[in-house]
Amino acid sequence: MRNSEYGILSDEILVDLIRQDDQKAFAVIYQRYSGPLYAHTYRFIRDREEAKDILQRVFTKIWDIRTQLPSEINLSAYLYQVVKNVLINHIAKGKVVDKYLDSLSNYAKTYIADTDHQIREKQLQEIIQEEIQRLPPKMREVFELSRTQYLTHRQIAEKLGISEKTVKNQITNALHILRSRLPEVLFLLAFFRQGSN
Repeated sequence: MRNSEYGILSDEILVDLIRQDDQKAFAVIYQRYSGPLYAHTYRFIRDREEAKDILQRVFTKIWDIRTQLPSEINLSAYLYQVVKNVLINHIAKGKVVDKYLDSLSNYAKTYIADTDHQIREKQLQEIIQEEIQRLPPKMREVFELSRTQYLTHRQIAEKLGISEKTVKNQITNALHILRSRLPEVLFLLAFFRQGSN
């Protein structure tokens, strides 16, 4: 296959190829996703070198586990999840959450002292989920279909019998409410992997 042909391949085919140690396919994946992933990472940590380092770790990990990648994978979602996990560790090690979590009583101390990644993420998700449950019922339903079941705006509209515009408005309003209620660090971690539908 010529180099020029790799660029038009779907994510699914590229993933199949990197499972077979195809470095050209991996390079295309890197070119396709490194820009957006870097932009989101930099937005979160505001340090160019740290953002580059995190991006390098993410793609090194993907290559290292290439043979274990699921056969049916949403590559974009998967990459954002890997970035999210790396960022959680970065936050804990850097102890940069203190200024964001002071209002959450003793939570920050528990979070920094806790060395178990899964427990840290569970605690974060519990706080986020509490705020999601406080959304108005219809808005919450639309939001959860989008952010936890990963349905498109069209799929949600068809499922609930409403317009795509209503779906978009409900999600936009939900994000606005959550952004105002959650410390920035939790908001970014919770919705880091979400792009626009």
